[in-house]
Amino acid sequence: MHIPSIGIVGSGKVAQMLLRMAHAAGIPISGIYARDLDRAHELAKKYSCSVFSELHHLKPDLLLLCVSDDALPQIIGSLAPQQIAAYTAGSPSIKLFEHAQLGVCYPYQSISKGRELLASDIPFMIEGKNDLVRQRITDFLQALGAQFQNCGSAQRAQYHLAGVFVNNFVNLMLLEASKILQDAQLDMTPMYPLLNETIAKAILLGPENAQTGPALRHDHNTLDRHRAQLNPEQLVVYNCLTQRIQDLFKNA
Repeated sequence: MHIPSIGIVGSGKVAQMLLRMAHAAGIPISGIYARDLDRAHELAKKYSCSVFSELHHLKPDLLLLCVSDDALPQIIGSLAPQQIAAYTAGSPSIKLFEHAQLGVCYPYQSISKGRELLASDIPFMIEGKNDLVRQRITDFLQALGAQFQNCGSAQRAQYHLAGVFVNNFVNLMLLEASKILQDAQLDMTPMYPLLNETIAKAILLGPENAQTGPALRHDHNTLDRHRAQLNPEQLVVYNCLTQRIQDLFKNA
């Protein structure tokens, strides 16, 4: 297997994660191009590579575009025709871009500062406009020790949407729960086993078989007591989710 050299465009969380993993795996890092030059220089020093002030001077085997969805058209539009590149965003379709040597290398995972994941913890979803692009991405991920699967743009968009529900919205629910307990001067510790069991049971039984609670039971007395304890913003969320549970489990 040929281990391709990589270049990184961007300096945010995904860029930092890929730099750290590539460096640990001994993958050659050609350099970094980013708007934030101070951060780029910090990363370049940390991972023993160069900073490029002009994108066209950065010519790795595989250029990884770790930038926002909004920045992709401008970055991709400025690539040299022969440059093999892959963006890490989950939502945009590859059909939106004319660049012939383009692919997708999407890490389907929640990535946060202060939490260092292993490559094996991240399922990557890959796509490419031709065999060479797909092979270059595959070689990189194999060298990284990551798991990956081929995934077309339409399917990847659905995974991205589902991920918002399972990650972003679930985390919001935890934040709301923490506020309820903080207002009552209670700590979150007793909730951790409940959270672990909720996730484990949903995986083992399937979420359709794991639902419990007063909304499912149509326990109106409990629902009303809960509503009386909530502020107006929380009440909107509570009522919406309660109604959704009751709509989905009418025959429970």
